[in-house]
Amino acid sequence: MQLKTIVCSGVNEKNDVSQAIQFLKQYPNVEFGVQCSPKKAGFGTKRYTWLKELCSRLDEQRIKGRVALHLNEGFVTTFCEGKVPDGLAELLKESKAVGRLQLNFKIGREVFGTKKVPDIHLLSKAIDEVQGHQVIVSASEANLVYIKKMYYQGLKFDVLFDDSFGEGILPDTRKKPLFDDVLQGYAGGISPENVAGELEKIAKVASGNVFIDAEGKLKEDGAFSFEKAAEYVKNAMNWQQFQGLRQFQAKSVQEK
Repeated sequence: MQLKTIVCSGVNEKNDVSQAIQFLKQYPNVEFGVQCSPKKAGFGTKRYTWLKELCSRLDEQRIKGRVALHLNEGFVTTFCEGKVPDGLAELLKESKAVGRLQLNFKIGREVFGTKKVPDIHLLSKAIDEVQGHQVIVSASEANLVYIKKMYYQGLKFDVLFDDSFGEGILPDTRKKPLFDDVLQGYAGGISPENVAGELEKIAKVASGNVFIDAEGKLKEDGAFSFEKAAEYVKNAMNWQQFQGLRQFQAKSVQEK
């Protein structure tokens, strides 16, 4: 198994932009996940202004694709109805700092705006509009049938397993990837302290590229902590290096 991306979610306007950029420089396989909803990241909000500054400065330093916008509430509703929200559409056109868009919809969940299943043709239209930006969909139990339909109709996306749907609940076991040719991600209760153990669980079911995503356990006094995030990233990277060493040793033994 290869750990492709380590996602640190929850970075926002409470965090210093310069410190955020330095963190991305220090850890090249890190992606920041920024929670976006009309109330929190719409035009005129502090988060939107902060996000514009972050992306602009990343563009100046030619740091591409290291920010993921996690669309919630009205933003994800609008996207699933076939339109990229105005403020985000402008940001995506202006900046190369944003690499992925995570669609935090859950079928049957009121906060999505409606209990009906999203029209797959309208969703496909919005995905086409953001070409060059990969989409992530949450493979909670409520969404599995719909996600399989997306796959078999040829839509391109990454998958994130998080049955707790953002509640930070640690599962007893980790599920095998949903598709062989789709990048699989894992979230739910991952922390600096348990990330190595969770990667061990994931490695038992996944053999290709994966990504992991932590948020709640990276907070200190309710705010995103670069210190906790650094511990999480270092522990994940150390596990990856140790796994590589184990694989090398096992191969050497077989060749003998």
